[in-house]
Amino acid sequence: MKTFFKGESRTANFWSLLFVFGLLGLNVFLLTGKENFLANRLSINWASGGPLPAIKNNSLALLGGLISDSREVQTNKFMVLSDGAVIGSVNPLSNTMPTRNGLKRYIVKRGDTFSSIAKEFSVTPETIKLANTGLKSQLKLGQELTILPVSGIIYSVKDGDSLDLIANLYKVDPDLIKQFNINYQQILSSGNSTLILPYAKPIAKSTLSNYADTLPDLKGYFVLPAIGWNWGELHEYNAVDIANQCGAPIYASAEGLVVPDDVLGDGLDGWNNGYGLFVLLKHPNGTETRYGHLGKVTVRPGDFISQGEQLGLMGNSGNTHGPTGCHLHFEVIGAKNPFALK
Repeated sequence: MKTFFKGESRTANFWSLLFVFGLLGLNVFLLTGKENFLANRLSINWASGGPLPAIKNNSLALLGGLISDSREVQTNKFMVLSDGAVIGSVNPLSNTMPTRNGLKRYIVKRGDTFSSIAKEFSVTPETIKLANTGLKSQLKLGQELTILPVSGIIYSVKDGDSLDLIANLYKVDPDLIKQFNINYQQILSSGNSTLILPYAKPIAKSTLSNYADTLPDLKGYFVLPAIGWNWGELHEYNAVDIANQCGAPIYASAEGLVVPDDVLGDGLDGWNNGYGLFVLLKHPNGTETRYGHLGKVTVRPGDFISQGEQLGLMGNSGNTHGPTGCHLHFEVIGAKNPFALK
């Protein structure tokens, strides 16, 4: 036999046969490796709850938790696995179900928090809490949540409500309400449905006058924060509007520390629930003042500023109305607003 191979090794036929057998062996190895690679990928995705890769041409497919041979799986679709079970297809957020006007129903999954869900849907945690009454501090697995398409609140329409009335009450641009409620006319006429109010905040159940009566009167503590026309009308959040030209200086009504808002952040950019650019001052006596609709902010969180020190310029950022919209929203938290005339 040794003599035979030694003799044959000198012929062309021997090397041809060896080449053929080599190719066959390599092909078997590659095919087996491909199947193992796909199986491993499927196993990894099954364990992680992630989307399955699009696969076709006699490869492995995972269907209902079973590995089987599949001649073709559409390449434009995939399944999503969560907690070891198939829960949907195509949409990677298949535990999210659309309802109307952009509202969604979301099923809480393992590891979810208010902050993580808010980040996933680009809304504030406060929006989620306000839209789902009765929520506790911790979410439960499988709990169903209503998710708004934008930060804001859900408003229950009452008989006699109109678009302008609601918009004025909550300081929301009517066009924004229309944008997020395509069938707003039908909703208003029915009188028993709900509207999405973008960037709105809830109004206290008590009337503004009753609320103001319960606050301490700190006579002489606050000074007028801007030169201009004080409308003097107390509105939501214990605030008054002072109008002047855009660019007029805005001053601290009392000494205090510039702090970020717990929900809206530092107020240095953005819509901020209609406030636009704003400064929030925390004063030594525990009260706070907010300066909204600014055109420019000249202080930063962490700055301690004296009474009468400039903190920004008047502007029309956020939710403003009128020919120019230039005015200051001056809000007092924790005490009577001394500049409310009516």
